Amino acid sequence: MTGRSSRRWTAWLLALLAVTLLVPGSARAVTRSQVDQACESSADALDEYRRAQAAFQEAAEEYEAAQVAVDSVLYRQQRTSDAIDLRREGMDVARERFEEQAVEAYMSAGSTNAFFFMTGSLDEIITATEFLTAAASEERDVAGDLAAAQTELNSLQGRLQGIETELRAVEAQRLEAKDNQESAMEADQRAWEKLSGRCRDLQKQYEIEQARAAAARGGGAAGVPPSATPGFICPFPGSSFIDSWGAPRSGGRQHKGTDMMGPMGANLYAVASGTVSVGNSGLGGKTVWLTADYGTAYYYAHLSGFNVSSGERVEKGDVVGYNGNTGNAAGGAPHLHFEIHPSGRGGAAVNPYPTLVSACR
Repeated sequence: MTGRSSRRWTAWLLALLAVTLLVPGSARAVTRSQVDQACESSADALDEYRRAQAAFQEAAEEYEAAQVAVDSVLYRQQRTSDAIDLRREGMDVARERFEEQAVEAYMSAGSTNAFFFMTGSLDEIITATEFLTAAASEERDVAGDLAAAQTELNSLQGRLQGIETELRAVEAQRLEAKDNQESAMEADQRAWEKLSGRCRDLQKQYEIEQARAAAARGGGAAGVPPSATPGFICPFPGSSFIDSWGAPRSGGRQHKGTDMMGPMGANLYAVASGTVSVGNSGLGGKTVWLTADYGTAYYYAHLSGFNVSSGERVEKGDVVGYNGNTGNAAGGAPHLHFEIHPSGRGGAAVNPYPTLVSACR
């Protein structure tokens, strides 16, 4: 082999090695030490980025916990309010029965006749000793039911006041966690921009491989291979996110997506070409379903507004809507809740985090 051929062969091998290191799913994994070597010229920036990344992870987890606390209190508030409404409805029925009996007693000039002239209100009748002594057995039963229902209603209303006090406290904690997370997110993004090109490339690949390894717990948590999301692009460039797949939610639910944090009103993009359907619900707020031409469905939730309408065809990269906090995210940090459903809209969700890490830096 000539010297020139040898040099060409060596260059080709080095190029192949570089590609192997950078291509997702390659046999040769990028190690932390390789990242350190590639980042020697920007070692301080890499240290800053790693600290910022760890701080964002911690802040994001604290916000997740604060959000769960708010959701839990809101859930109890709604259940208690529903119980109060039911109790009031039951009291209305019992009160109507009691009033009918009272009128009958008055019209028949029974033993309670004089008492009704002397009593100022129905509540006084229900609790008065004279009435309970003079009234017929059925009248006393209804009066007793009303008194018990009123006692229970008072207890429920007191409980609701306590829940509302608790809600104000957890809302304040969520607001503090929201501010901390946003500050940590900005620091993380600033530190990322300071990394050199080669350093950034290997650090990204290292993060992709770490995300896949962490998510590979089996089932939907492991995500999907790139073949299930061909040509996938980032739905929310510039956002920050953590792997929150399976995190607890109110009502015994589990988180089935990734929350991508970013500025209110920022553009959200179609990750594939396909057809969209828009909706609005108390849970997801303003939502978009994008069914790709290859069958995979993508779910966008908590949008502040739409840029598409149901039945419309979109091309990859089109703006489908804008980042927000609608639905049960109201009052919290604006973010895109993003899901991947490889079997289509009716199929199960899988963890989108590994796919998003690959596309979104």
